[in-house]
Amino acid sequence: MLFASVVTMVAFLVWLTVARLRWFTGVVLVVLTLVAAASLTLAAVQPRAAVEARLLLFLGVAVTLLVARVVQRAGSATAATTGRAGAGRTGSGSVWRWSSPSAASPQLHETSTTMGSYRRYRSWAGCRAGLPFGGTGSDSECGTGRCAVSYRLVGRPVEPADQVAQRMWDHLVGQGWPPPDGGRSCRPVGWLLDTRETCVAISAGKGVARLSLAGGRPYPRYNELR
Repeated sequence: MLFASVVTMVAFLVWLTVARLRWFTGVVLVVLTLVAAASLTLAAVQPRAAVEARLLLFLGVAVTLLVARVVQRAGSATAATTGRAGAGRTGSGSVWRWSSPSAASPQLHETSTTMGSYRRYRSWAGCRAGLPFGGTGSDSECGTGRCAVSYRLVGRPVEPADQVAQRMWDHLVGQGWPPPDGGRSCRPVGWLLDTRETCVAISAGKGVARLSLAGGRPYPRYNELR
């Protein structure tokens, strides 16, 4: 919410530098507010749509400023034409002057630069999962487009490793993870544009339960397991 508010406020301040009609400035503010509200609504309805919500915000702000500038220029040109016609009929009067198109170019360039600097999230997903019991140590590694981290799960005293692993799976499924398939469970990080996924695998070999989390671009073999 804070991010959307800041982007909307910056866009409105940019518009104020080229605004000429007071009533139209109010319209621009309302439209920018609606764009921010639409972005927040999308993120609330679909929490995985973080990329889409921000893209909607940036595109909506850019389109609003560009369209508003074009409409304002057209309105100013119409008013100026009417003023010249009135001055010709009465022999007196003044022509309404408006700024040249180049006056808006720094602001429009700033908006384009803001959109261009928007980067998608890093190619690997953050590894996260709440542990219902203790976890000790961690080994992490990163490759091309993926990162992984593993933990040794510590259960109750003298609790078998396979029981610790099963309890961990029960907890993860209760938190919304798909049921395990072949000792692994994967779920998407994003919605439409963000194709990354996070996978969790639990092993119980040699009397030790270990949980591994991997995030990033899906490998074909992971899709085949699901």
